[in-house]
Amino acid sequence: MNLTVLDFIAYNYISLILLFGIALTVLLNRKVNIPAINTIWLILGLVFCILVVNFISEWANQDMTRQTANYWTTVLKYALNPFIICLEVVLLVDGPLKKSLIILPAAVNAFMMLVLPTISEFSVVGYDENNVFGYSNWRYTPYVVTAFYLILWVVLTFTYFKQYKDRRSIVAVFIVVVTLLTMYLEYQNILSDYLDEITLIDIYLYYYYLSTVYQRKINDEMVKKATELTGVKVKLLQDQISPHFIYNALAIIKSLVYENPEKAAQTIDDFSTHLRQNVNAQKHSESTIPFTKELEHIKALQRIDEAGKGKSTDVIYDIREENFRVPPLTIEPLFENALIHGISHRKDRQIRIISRCDGKHYIVQVIDNGTGFDPTAKTTGVGIDNIRTRLDYFCGGTLDIQSSPEGTRATVYIPKKAGDIK
Repeated sequence: MNLTVLDFIAYNYISLILLFGIALTVLLNRKVNIPAINTIWLILGLVFCILVVNFISEWANQDMTRQTANYWTTVLKYALNPFIICLEVVLLVDGPLKKSLIILPAAVNAFMMLVLPTISEFSVVGYDENNVFGYSNWRYTPYVVTAFYLILWVVLTFTYFKQYKDRRSIVAVFIVVVTLLTMYLEYQNILSDYLDEITLIDIYLYYYYLSTVYQRKINDEMVKKATELTGVKVKLLQDQISPHFIYNALAIIKSLVYENPEKAAQTIDDFSTHLRQNVNAQKHSESTIPFTKELEHIKALQRIDEAGKGKSTDVIYDIREENFRVPPLTIEPLFENALIHGISHRKDRQIRIISRCDGKHYIVQVIDNGTGFDPTAKTTGVGIDNIRTRLDYFCGGTLDIQSSPEGTRATVYIPKKAGDIK
């Protein structure tokens, strides 16, 4: 009798339907990007291998001339089975040492099944002098190892869900009870050849469990992000619409009304632009704006400052790229810090604003020749931590600051995909 694909399908029909049903479910949900999803594919591949081994073992058991095939497929099946639940448990622990310790029992079992009989008289299965295929008591080792993993899996599951008081951990109990019950019934010869199907149902339930864990983590992260963003918005409002700045600007305008009405009118326009950009940043705090809008805001602030001091600041605009988007109030606060804090005590006041693209990022630099400051200090002018948080939240951007007594260089990196104007 030759082995055929149709024979294999007929022998494993229900198992194959379950296997490919699970694979299709995972494939259709691939965009969800559940952590460790590659391990699920590995588990499904391992189950398929076991189905093949079981089929060959059953085929070999029907003919006395296939003793070698029967022996090796049987021990291979015993060696592979514990790895299914072992891999599921591995997903629940962190760190290479813990993962290695988890894998150890399954690895020892595989060594006992496959290697030890070839180097010693130890045996799990074999043929006696009457060519009767039999089992030693060591055949229970894979079942003991699997039971150990099942119990450990329940403990780890309850440990995780305990912090949330979540009843969905009952799925883990159901998986373990059904699997142990099936193992016991097959051992008592009450049931036969159901373990593969039960294993696949367990894997499907485990995939549901992983989805639950993932959704819980995502929800936690969303709540955390929302809380952080609320704090950022409040801090943004506090930082940007400063009563002190408003009073100073109004005082500047008042003095100019009598001395230079035309300049006063321009300063009113600039002050209006400054307030409008701040207010719009609050209204559109969850989106990005064109970089040119941020530049407009910066130039308005520069003119207000010059009107108040009665002297100009050397601001060099080296704009090599401007067709991209930035989170609102990310570049302007860096310019404001440089203007008010960085160069306020220098006679040769200079600020350079550079924008460019390196292919991967849109890069904006604000460079001054001021006295420098400690970027890690809590009091760093308009909130640098606030800017970092919003850059990360809105576009995955970063802020790098290098400061010394010779000046400060603030560099904003915005991923090109996030900054592209659509």
